Amino acid sequence: MIISYTGERTDPDVVTGLDVDDTAEPLYRDYLRIESAAGHRQGLHTAITRVQQVNRALDCSLEMETEQLINELLNGSGTAVRKAL
Repeated sequence: MIISYTGERTDPDVVTGLDVDDTAEPLYRDYLRIESAAGHRQGLHTAITRVQQVNRALDCSLEMETEQLINELLNGSGTAVRKAL
């Protein structure tokens, strides 16, 4: 189960999906967008750390789309958040 840094549960569909397959990078992108859109900066960093840890354990790189999303969210372009809404 994913808990945001505020102690609230994240979107139930994302939580269920990651409980089933914690390597599903598209779900992590949703998780990143949700935390960012909610203004949970610490939650965003937690999500980034989690997807990076999973990929490190799998000995693989992040997908290009995930890398771009992280850069957009951290640099505040707003484009990635608008896509989620």
